[in-house]
Amino acid sequence: MYDLQSLFTQHEALIRLGCFSLLLLSFLSFEAKWPRRRPAGGLPRRMSNLGLMCVNLLAVRLLVPFAAFEVALYAERHGLGLFNLLAWPFALNVIATLVIFDLLIYVQHVAFHRLPWLWLIHRAHHTDTHFDVTTGVRFHPFEIVLSLFYKLLAVLLLGPAAFAIILYEVLLNSAALFTHSNIRIHKKTDGLLRMLLVTPDMHRVHHSAIRAETDSNYGNLFSVWDKLFRTYRPEPSAGYDRMRIGLEGCQGQAANRLSQLLLLRRS
Repeated sequence: MYDLQSLFTQHEALIRLGCFSLLLLSFLSFEAKWPRRRPAGGLPRRMSNLGLMCVNLLAVRLLVPFAAFEVALYAERHGLGLFNLLAWPFALNVIATLVIFDLLIYVQHVAFHRLPWLWLIHRAHHTDTHFDVTTGVRFHPFEIVLSLFYKLLAVLLLGPAAFAIILYEVLLNSAALFTHSNIRIHKKTDGLLRMLLVTPDMHRVHHSAIRAETDSNYGNLFSVWDKLFRTYRPEPSAGYDRMRIGLEGCQGQAANRLSQLLLLRRS
């Protein structure tokens, strides 16, 4: 197991970038061939979303001194964190990391909706007037940096294995692309997947222009948290084909301009 961890930590950046790039290109292709809703929004909107992703990568490089797996390695070497105090199998460490960190990200997501100053940052993600795989990378740099420091603190307190953190980050990024993708999944297949995982149709409700629907379906990887904490909505009131995406008052083309997103303008 430690050989596997060593492999992942030595090539962490390559593994994450490779998985992300492969899935991004794959979902773009799937959206073109099997769209859930009629593709709209055009290339400029997608380029703004991808441009924001590039700004975020630069912000992380400049403002966040350590990667999460590096903090996990530090915690392991110094016996810090709850997991390093427990004599349990490596596999259990990995499973607990995936479950607990997904719960923490769910709690963070709820906080970004409930606290006004966090919502001001997070709303850049919801002003997208369309819903496709590029929406999954549309986050304000302030949110990305705050989220990473939140994760670093959690890693220091819990002390998960570095391999488990890298695995969860790969799964989290993959889920962000999958759940925002505009791909058609058969209703029965979607229902089966929702028993464990968040699906694109489930998460699309979260991007409804109706605020009560926006404040639901916060899950990232596992669907259980929304069901457990009663924030789950099975479908939008207008139906998937007719629902409006985005926020009230942010329905014009200006809502998708990169400058608009970075400056946190409301319209």
